[in-house]
Amino acid sequence: MEHENLLNHECPACGKTAVSCWVAFDWMKIETRPTAYGKYLICRKDGKIHWETWNGSGWAYNHNEIRFWAVIVPPCS
Repeated sequence: MEHENLLNHECPACGKTAVSCWVAFDWMKIETRPTAYGKYLICRKDGKIHWETWNGSGWAYNHNEIRFWAVIVPPCS
């Protein structure tokens, strides 16, 4: 996606790379929405960052507040 900003970090314990990817979210652009149900790390327009659930058709939190979301892939999974 054009909105991605990849962050990589190698885990010293197992040598695997953890990957995170911030995606700019705009409710009016379907291509910026997550494609699967689950927990995502989100950044709100006030700058606060926390976990939020995407239920397949929207966020449990007010989607007008959310500006970015990310999938966190742990290094040792």
